[in-house]
Amino acid sequence: MLRRLALAVLVSIASLVACSRAARQPKPVATLSTSPAGAEAFAALRAKWELRKLDPASASDFLRRFPNDGAVPLAKVYLSFAFLQEGNLIKADGTLTSLADLKPGATLDLANVARARSLRLHGAPQSALDVLRPLVGKVIDDVDREIFLEELALTAIAAHDDYEALAYLDAWLRGVGEDDRDRVRMKITQILETLPRSVLEQTYRTMRSRGVASGYTIDTQKLVAARLARIAVDSNDAALARWLLDVSGASATQTGGDAGLDLGELASSRRGISVSGKTVGLLLPTRTRELRDEAADVVRGVSLALDLPRRAGAADGVRLVTRDDGIDDAGTRAAMEELAGEGASVIVAGFDRASADRASLWSEQSGVPVLLLAAPSAARMPKTSAFVLGERTERELAMLGEALVRRAVKTAAFVVDTTEDEAAGRAAEAGGLVLLPPTRCDVPLSEAGKPRFPVDAWMASGAQGWLVSGPTQCARDVLRDVKRLLESRRSPNDRVIAVTLEAGVTPAEVPRGIVVLSASAGLVPILATRPEEAHDEDVRTFIDRFGVRPSYWTALGRDAGALAATALAPLPADTTSDPKAITQRRAIVQAGLLGARLRLWTTDDKGIGPDRTLPRALRLATWKAK
Repeated sequence: MLRRLALAVLVSIASLVACSRAARQPKPVATLSTSPAGAEAFAALRAKWELRKLDPASASDFLRRFPNDGAVPLAKVYLSFAFLQEGNLIKADGTLTSLADLKPGATLDLANVARARSLRLHGAPQSALDVLRPLVGKVIDDVDREIFLEELALTAIAAHDDYEALAYLDAWLRGVGEDDRDRVRMKITQILETLPRSVLEQTYRTMRSRGVASGYTIDTQKLVAARLARIAVDSNDAALARWLLDVSGASATQTGGDAGLDLGELASSRRGISVSGKTVGLLLPTRTRELRDEAADVVRGVSLALDLPRRAGAADGVRLVTRDDGIDDAGTRAAMEELAGEGASVIVAGFDRASADRASLWSEQSGVPVLLLAAPSAARMPKTSAFVLGERTERELAMLGEALVRRAVKTAAFVVDTTEDEAAGRAAEAGGLVLLPPTRCDVPLSEAGKPRFPVDAWMASGAQGWLVSGPTQCARDVLRDVKRLLESRRSPNDRVIAVTLEAGVTPAEVPRGIVVLSASAGLVPILATRPEEAHDEDVRTFIDRFGVRPSYWTALGRDAGALAATALAPLPADTTSDPKAITQRRAIVQAGLLGARLRLWTTDDKGIGPDRTLPRALRLATWKAK
């Protein structure tokens, strides 16, 4: 949605720039003044403004000498910008307040840009954007166009409308003359350093795939590519370097700018596939806070299973190497090739269905065993190399839907984390449950102190319970808002909330009057929060070592690590790049994963089934606050 808005804005501004150039008729400065002396003094003031060297003293001096001149309103606008440049917001706001009666025209437009800048510096970027957006597509005085477009970009960035900001940066660059282009390029280069890597990657992929139709100029494409190149080099991210060169279709020097040489060397590094002792690769997502939290939990579980870091460096120990996942097939492929180049004989990946699909495809094509933490789509279920450890959301929701119906819940509010969860909701309705339109876990808070979720609307629509398919924090937030609702609407009957495996809320987090129906498998959900509360010795060890309760993702990571360690045990400790030896060792790992029989946390079964999926009997756990 944001990218579509950014493209529309970019096209609108491009039209503005083109039209104004075609009809460029600068207004004579003298027409703003009412006396020859005032016109002469204002011309000097205007010259400083055009050079962006105007200071408050110069503007104040003009206003003191010519208090009744026709150019006074514009001089006050200049003065407000000078105060803003110095960080004196109080004086700037006071000057702008004195311009309340401006008539429509270039001076009013520029005054609104100054007001927007003040709002941004006061920490209200969304309000600033509300002031600036009506000026997009309007003819603004050409000499002031740069400051307007710069402010648009900076305000959009401050408002975290990153895709829209990129469109404004492009419009800014295309809107300046050749004499100013190098200076503006330097400014935009600095601004790009503040944008998230994911935004730059997604936009650059759009730029390259759509070409001219993307609406971005070649100059902007080069600047974004150069910024990504610098990110790759500074973070020593060979996967990003290779992805960038693959997408750009150009040489490293052309793509990376000043970092081009380093980019080329980085992209070609560690391309050779090898097997290094007993090495596990872990592909970690970083796109969202929720995925980063899940990744941290998985790392803890894998570390427990591999006895890390205590055995780090031991001759017979298992080595763990990690890489960031990409946002598309090319990014994931490059990252997994990097892990294989580091010597990994088995890789743990796939935190959601999309990334599991990409990892499964790469595994089946490369022959490298990959343990998938989420179930892929039906078309990407593994046949030869990958293994599925995660659970299909459809199975959980079908069981929970039936449990809600047995509890006399006919209609339930539906809270989801992903679009895949939304589609899986049909499984919950198969047993007769009616689900309200899904609400996303990341629904924004509309007002401080108010419920984040539409609990009143749910009740008005007939909701008798809740079904949450999302992480722990999402379930906690729903419970918090439901608690407020129950406190205002006392009911003699308990209300029911059903949650999937990954929610994992504890009884202490459940308000009175709520019954929790939770999907359960193996030891999950683990409700102990202190070592002495855990009935399982391994769980006590984990809580004692890490100081937190194991989540569903922790348990999956632990199982993945335990299976990997068992499969890697027969491998020698040396490193080989011989294709025949690599094939033999991968075959040993494949057989080891299929044959491993050990105690697992997320299932009562002892190992992976012949269909390359970890069997799992789902149960229903029920509890309520005491």
